[in-house]
Amino acid sequence: MPPAPSAAAGSCALSLGSRFLFGCRVTAAHRFAASPVQPPSPLHQQPHLQPCRQGRRWLRPELRGVYKPRLSPEAMKEFWRLSGIGPDHSRAKAADQQAEVPPEIKRLYQEALPPIVSQDYRDPIVESLHRAEMMRRRRVINIPEFHVGSILAVSVMDKHAPNKVNRFVGLCILRRHTGLFTTFTLRNMVDQVCVQIEYELYSPSIVSIQLLKLERRLDDNLLYLMDAPHSHCTIPFDMVPEPYSRNDPVPVNRERVRLNPPPWMCKWHLHGYQGIDLEHLYSYLSDKDVAKAIEFSKAYKRYDLLDQYLNRVPVPDADYAFKDIFIQHQELLQHQQQQQ
Repeated sequence: MPPAPSAAAGSCALSLGSRFLFGCRVTAAHRFAASPVQPPSPLHQQPHLQPCRQGRRWLRPELRGVYKPRLSPEAMKEFWRLSGIGPDHSRAKAADQQAEVPPEIKRLYQEALPPIVSQDYRDPIVESLHRAEMMRRRRVINIPEFHVGSILAVSVMDKHAPNKVNRFVGLCILRRHTGLFTTFTLRNMVDQVCVQIEYELYSPSIVSIQLLKLERRLDDNLLYLMDAPHSHCTIPFDMVPEPYSRNDPVPVNRERVRLNPPPWMCKWHLHGYQGIDLEHLYSYLSDKDVAKAIEFSKAYKRYDLLDQYLNRVPVPDADYAFKDIFIQHQELLQHQQQQQ
């Protein structure tokens, strides 16, 4: 029989196998080491790792459900006091005591609403941190009020541009997500080619956002312009900004767009768009498709309580978010006055 391995080598190999190697165990020697013809070599005398199903797998703490070190209640209260987002902080109390939020605040901070997800996946502390970070970003860059249908000019940093800044003018056809992850898409014609660029609203690479024309459309998105004539999204890059007042209501463009003949990017007649000329659209469809579109266009969703619950933010959560934003908006105005 081959000699047993040393205790130091065995303990080292065992420690290595139990901590870092998955599904293995340490054996004293190789099973083919003992041979009546050839004596065992020094390599065969070393301990070996043998794969097995009974080997204990080493898991990370987050997978085992063990978190070390754990925060004590005193440390959590200290974190709330320093960050200003705890339930005992003055800003949180002021948000609870705030009576009413002006309507222009809700128009200016549309992305301040929490995400429409289950309560199991939401964290009020993270949402408060996101709102605070949004207001810090607004101290650096001026983000005007705009809606789907407004015309914007966005300047971003570009190392390949001659002056290191690239400016793009386009029609806003889509706004997505909430909080720091809010994005908006601009569309325009450049050298007879349709160009769509999606920007992150709070991206550090954005230098400026200029509002050229404030208006809104009948729909939440204008993706159907991809199948419309190019004249609906052709905007000159030297467009002069149109003045507007924040106290006035946002003008609504009720234009009905006529789509090009099929094929289309999507079945637009099944999504209930109000900004599409349906009579012109139905002229391209068969009688069966028209009947299906009319059936889909029935206003049954106004009575669907479950659909309203799943696609709307709860009123108490929305009120608290806007109250918190309104208090930080006042601090932002004070900061801008001090800078001037």
